[in-house]
Amino acid sequence: MPMLNPSDFGTSNPECRYCKHCTYPGTMDLKPRYEIKEGMIKYYMKSKHLGRAEAEKFVDEYMAGMPAWQ
Repeated sequence: MPMLNPSDFGTSNPECRYCKHCTYPGTMDLKPRYEIKEGMIKYYMKSKHLGRAEAEKFVDEYMAGMPAWQ
């Protein structure tokens, strides 16, 4: 996720390396990979109208390029 505004960062703190979707509310604690992956799959299924298998493949490839999940 592009983090352009303070509200995009975990705890709305630009010092946080992770976005608001990858951290627990009110903390800078990173959520587990499976939790992030599932949320992203659901997002892409809904927003891009992808089937589950296609969304999972897309998310696996996308997450492989994200620093937190390498």
